[in-house]
Formats: sequence, structure tokens, C-alpha cells
Amino acid sequence: MYDEKPIHARPSLYALCFFDLKKIALKYGYNLVLHGSLHRDLDLIAIPWQEKVKDSEKMIKEFAKVLGGYVMKCYADKLYIDKPHGRKCYVINLNRGEKSKKGEYKDPQYYLDISVMPVTT
Repeated sequence: MYDEKPIHARPSLYALCFFDLKKIALKYGYNLVLHGSLHRDLDLIAIPWQEKVKDSEKMIKEFAKVLGGYVMKCYADKLYIDKPHGRKCYVINLNRGEKSKKGEYKDPQYYLDISVMPVTT
């Protein structure tokens, strides 16, 4: 019998999702770029690209809808975490299962970490 090797499905899944998300981002006036290893999660940066951009939170919600996931609430009143240089960071959970009693996900994998850069004039 041969040694079983783990299946690395995350990079393939994330690559499949990326181009659909990029089309949605362009519709909202953003360019979507990839950073990170694709090992644990999909790290993306949405950069204002066109002169007029639309509501980035609606874009994030559309990403979640297309992927069949949901936008994680970071605080009771907002869906993002403020980051340096005015970035807003959103997390879209895909297939993480329920949280344990310790507050950890059963499967901490399969999520998107998206930073949206601010619009400057």
C-alpha cells in the first residue's frame, strides 16, 4: 500500500474563485490583487482602480454570496476591522464549521481575508 499524502485543495479552490471575484471587484471600481501563500486562506487586496467606485461593503457581501459563504462580524456594529493606512479588513468564512466551546473553529481553514484600500482624492 502506498503512503497517503494530504490533498491540498485550498490553492485550487482559491484559484478557481479568484477570477470570478476579480470580475465583481471591477464592477465596483476596484482591482483585486492576490497576496499570501494560498495555504491557509485567500489573502486579497481591493484597490480603488476606477475614478468612481461603488460601496465596498456591498462588494464584499456579493463576494460572500457568490462563494456561498458569509461575512464574519468583527464587532457588533460592523463587518470589518480597521487596519493601518485606512484599510478595512473583512473575513468571509467558507467552510469552517461551527465554533467549539473554546471559541475556535473546528476547521480553521477555508476563508478569505480581504483588505479594502481607502479611496483618496
